[in-house]
Amino acid sequence: MGFRGVLDKIGSILGAGLSTTRTLSGNSLWALRVLGFIFAVYFLFGAVNGSFTVFGPRALKLMQLEFPYIPYYGEQFSLPLFICFTSVLTFMLYPCRENSPKDRPSGFDLLWCVLSFVVMCEFMYYYDDRGARAGIVEWNDVVFGFAAACLVWETCRRVLGLVLPIVAIVFLFYDWAGPMFPGLLSHKGAEFGYVMGYLYSQSGIYGVITRVYAQVVFLFLIFGALLQATRVGDVFVDLAFALVGRFKGGAAKASVVSSGLVGSIVGSGAANIVITGTFTIPLMKRAGFKATYAAATEAVASIGGHLMPPIMASAAFILAAMTETPYYKVALVSLVPALLYYLSVFMSVHYYASKNNLQGLTKDELPDFWGVMKKDGILLIPIVLLIMLLILQFSPFFAGFWAIVASVVVSTFKQKCWYLLGLQAAVFFASIIYGGDAVYFYVLIACFLSWRHQEARRIMSEIGDAFVTGSVNSLVIGATAGVMGLVLTGVTHPDLAQKMTAIILSYSNNMLWLAVALVALASYILGMGMTITASYILIAILAGPALMDFGLSMFTAHMIILWLSQDAALTPPFALGAFVAAGVAQCDPMRTGFISLKLAKPLYVVPLLMAYTPILINGPWDQVILVWVSAALGFICTSAALEGYFLRILTVLDRVLMGVAGVALFWNGMWFKTTGLALLIVSVVMQLMRPKDFVTPVPFEAESPEG
Repeated sequence: MGFRGVLDKIGSILGAGLSTTRTLSGNSLWALRVLGFIFAVYFLFGAVNGSFTVFGPRALKLMQLEFPYIPYYGEQFSLPLFICFTSVLTFMLYPCRENSPKDRPSGFDLLWCVLSFVVMCEFMYYYDDRGARAGIVEWNDVVFGFAAACLVWETCRRVLGLVLPIVAIVFLFYDWAGPMFPGLLSHKGAEFGYVMGYLYSQSGIYGVITRVYAQVVFLFLIFGALLQATRVGDVFVDLAFALVGRFKGGAAKASVVSSGLVGSIVGSGAANIVITGTFTIPLMKRAGFKATYAAATEAVASIGGHLMPPIMASAAFILAAMTETPYYKVALVSLVPALLYYLSVFMSVHYYASKNNLQGLTKDELPDFWGVMKKDGILLIPIVLLIMLLILQFSPFFAGFWAIVASVVVSTFKQKCWYLLGLQAAVFFASIIYGGDAVYFYVLIACFLSWRHQEARRIMSEIGDAFVTGSVNSLVIGATAGVMGLVLTGVTHPDLAQKMTAIILSYSNNMLWLAVALVALASYILGMGMTITASYILIAILAGPALMDFGLSMFTAHMIILWLSQDAALTPPFALGAFVAAGVAQCDPMRTGFISLKLAKPLYVVPLLMAYTPILINGPWDQVILVWVSAALGFICTSAALEGYFLRILTVLDRVLMGVAGVALFWNGMWFKTTGLALLIVSVVMQLMRPKDFVTPVPFEAESPEG
């Protein structure tokens, strides 16, 4: 079978990656659409429940909007509803086994749906009673805790395979069977009933992970679905090609730029690959890039969207919650490291194209920048609004709500449906003038009136479809919420984080760089087959305290782990992002993964910069700017060394000089940076003394199907 065959077999058994969904029809499809729409609308209005919005000076009463407060948006309702909706939609859409019905849920699936509803109702009904008991466990806590654990475990298994569910079982077993473990890992263990009661609380399944998903992440998934419906991704792709498509290797450079732009607002690497890759990968192959290199370029650029503000990805919102840091600060300090990441990928593509003499696209193949802006620039308004609200330090869910509203209005304006636009304006001004409890009534009246108008009904249907799409897209993220509560329960009770800290400190010999390397290794192993968010949460809980013991702040430690956890989508053997891109490019996924690892080198360099330098704006500005500039030069040097080209094709000596120069420029200390700059200058002089030459590019037609 061979090594790769064994890996493929293991991946097949564990179900690593995303599962296939049903193609529902008839009543099942209708039920999915209704539930998905209700799911989206409930949390959309929950984002501004009882809030007060000012559109101008506070003295102008006509510029103030007060949303009514509805008690059914409290956490005792929203958290179990999020788990319930996620579970029910999963059981409807994801089959239990390969021989399950492909066009409808089975009777077994419907039983799971009923269990989801019963657990939700029980948690809501006895919420106040559990609070009054202050941790005293009763029989219903144990019974329904076990039922909820089975529920979220099965939900995760269907969507993401067995890797994360097995990890959850291991941690829960460790919590219960502590005396069975040797040495440092041994502990007294917890009673089964106590464990079940703990996980069936706002410290377990309904804890911080579910809260952030329900209140923040879900809204941005709806926003991303609306942007996809209005084809904002296509606008970004067109703008990227208009800006850089004419340069050498233009197709790949446009892929990097467009994937960064789309990824910054989509928040999902796999979705980003599908949105941009289906267009950019064929163009890269046609321009002469090998299929595996084209797929790797798209995968690495798309995954980088998890690190690029304003939206980044769900892990960034979890980071903000776990470190108690305002999200705008997370986005602010992430900007330059993300730009360095894309600079590295962009320069790697440039040197690859220069070495193989791969030219840019012709003028006839490229869109006109100002033509695109004139035609579709209005579609970018919601993104600009979102960025402005985050800069002004509004909460992410508040900014997300108004970005969604702006998307609906802009879509209506773009399609020139003045009737529906008038209704939207009427609802807005009526809500400002009269406000209060009547706001939602005005919305319902407007929906009814728009349904009686053909064009307005079509647009409203598109918006409703986008809401449903957002709800369905959320299942990949939401499926991890409850099961991560199981993991947290298994880690918290026996204080496993403290034990892991002792282990990491012991093996690192008090060397910070070695501790970061050990965390990277743990992230690589535990991240196999997991989503990036799940990998980040697990590593942050287990290894975060160890990094803080080296003197790093909690925020810096979590940022290091956030970056290291991204490699789960790119590094073999279970590299979901690389595999999706390879599927689009029709090439070898394993080879794509290894090329992705080379292109994504900033994922391992930037965490070390965070540990040793003030790259996160946590020092004097002169030092921060020096780190930014030297890091940029370092990535240029290392990209050239790995691709074998800078000003000329590099010899072995040139590559060594450029590589050492890059490492020295990364290192903290003026002497190292000066040495790195000197080596770079020496290498440049040596290259300029040689004649300029190229190798013959490999034509796409001559390439094997495996890439």
